[in-house]
Amino acid sequence: MEISKLSGENISGWLDFFDNRAFSDHQEWKTCYCTYYFQPKPENYAKERPKKRDYAIWLIHNGFMQGYMAYEDTKVIGWCNANRKDRFTRLMEEKQDREEKIKSIVCFLVEKQYRNKGVATALLKQVIDDARKEGFAIIEAYPNKESKSEYRNYHGAYEMYMSHGFIENNDKDALVVRKYLK
Repeated sequence: MEISKLSGENISGWLDFFDNRAFSDHQEWKTCYCTYYFQPKPENYAKERPKKRDYAIWLIHNGFMQGYMAYEDTKVIGWCNANRKDRFTRLMEEKQDREEKIKSIVCFLVEKQYRNKGVATALLKQVIDDARKEGFAIIEAYPNKESKSEYRNYHGAYEMYMSHGFIENNDKDALVVRKYLK
């Protein structure tokens, strides 16, 4: 397995993953394209009522959506949506945390046949390694601690974060886990 950062150059693999395999067993989520945390849309995005796929392409090409893809051979088998917290407009509705350099993880998605084989863990390790190199002070994630379903663990499994040194941050209404890098 190889891990690669999402970019305009490898967007075709990401689109192939979302278009054809990411939700093969969960069709009702098929059109998400990981755009939920980019609402409201940036002011310089002018299209009216676009398809989420088109919006995702725009986000990627304009540097808003970033993250990591896991490959087997040349096929994307997993995805982690991770970026500076201030890029996720939905997370920044509250004005807190603007002073700290925080990398947020909002989504993990692994093709059904590759689940429970370490793909999400490999993606998380890459996020941690790169966040250190990029000078982030904190990595933040939003797992569903009570989830008994793989579908409700799309933020990443609580246990995975705990096993990688994250701690609960109980200052907010929803569960937030953080890993302090400095």
